[in-house]
Amino acid sequence: MEFQADIIRAIQSVASPALDFIFEAITMLGEDFFIIFVATFIYWCFNKEMGYWMCWCLSLGNLFVSSLKVMFAVERPIGVEGIRTLREQTATGYSFPSGHTHASANFFTSIARAVNRKRFWALAIIIPALVGLSRLYLGVHWPMDVLGGYIIGLGLPLLLWLLYRRYAPKKAIMFLISTAVFIPFLFIYSDNTSLWKNFGFALGVAIGAFIETKFIKFEIDDVPAKKKAIRYVGGIVLILIVYLLPKALLPTGAIYSFIRYLLIPVAATALWPAVFKKYKF
Repeated sequence: MEFQADIIRAIQSVASPALDFIFEAITMLGEDFFIIFVATFIYWCFNKEMGYWMCWCLSLGNLFVSSLKVMFAVERPIGVEGIRTLREQTATGYSFPSGHTHASANFFTSIARAVNRKRFWALAIIIPALVGLSRLYLGVHWPMDVLGGYIIGLGLPLLLWLLYRRYAPKKAIMFLISTAVFIPFLFIYSDNTSLWKNFGFALGVAIGAFIETKFIKFEIDDVPAKKKAIRYVGGIVLILIVYLLPKALLPTGAIYSFIRYLLIPVAATALWPAVFKKYKF
């Protein structure tokens, strides 16, 4: 680990208040709320099928990364001599692989794979690399964590795309089966909150997809921009309520994190579309 620690120290040797601000902003490109805000806009207002693809790809990737974290149980560089830590609240759980780097790479690669345009592929390579660098600058990950997250985030969407293209008409079943693969990890690491959280989110995506494709079937084409704006703003308010209210009411612990994070995608993919379809906006 000392060699990796030296790399972090070298990166942090150029630290300044301006770079602190820049890298703290960059690291947010791998955080939940940035990704949810963009993905929900795509799902509600731009391209529903692309939204489903992105949600499945990211939820399954996060679940895979959480499983690897508890398997390898690598401690973070926080507290190592000569390494300072910023934005420590984003550094929960184990270190390998980097969840932020993976989430950013997964998110932008899933978009690039869906639209298949050069500028999006460039973003899929550059932005996650910057997010990974930010995790080193902030002193919350080892270089191997970042490399692992980057490789998984770039590679997993390319593999999943082959499945999605084939089984998209039965996406809810595909989402459910791919999530169920990780059930053994819940028994082995039953007290790991992050694992339960990501399992809940992935299961919520599957449940929401089943409800929406079976009973709701909302449309995006020919919806005026004003109504799309109402969809988006109202939906974000709903997600914040669904996220914050259970957090305030429920105790802490793995099973309660599972419940909270299951509710978010169900609300986003099924509950809110049912509302805006009924009221025609």
